Amino acid sequence: MEQVVEDIENKMKTTDARLDNLAIQVGNIEQGMFAENGQEVEVKNLLKSVNDVKDNYQHLKKEITEVQDLQRQLSSSLNYQLKMMQIKCNRLKERISNAEYAKLKGRQSPATTNFNDN
Repeated sequence: MEQVVEDIENKMKTTDARLDNLAIQVGNIEQGMFAENGQEVEVKNLLKSVNDVKDNYQHLKKEITEVQDLQRQLSSSLNYQLKMMQIKCNRLKERISNAEYAKLKGRQSPATTNFNDN
């Protein structure tokens, strides 16, 4: 369980870094496309940048799917553990109730007493 949480945290850090990198790349493409200083935009470089962004987006999408899968696994594990704890709790309640009943039954005086022994 702890390993799953750690895996989720690591995947989220990696995904965050990729997302930041993707945002920077998109910003660079926008700057290249809308350069105001009259420089000619090289189509080859622009196309390469767009393809890099596309590849990074695909990796990011894959990592997000992996994080979601890990979250589902963690959720399933937590639900299973919760059910097991509820079962154990119910068993303990039943044992306590049975022990208290047996204790009370042992304290009670016999219902029939014979007064004719004199």
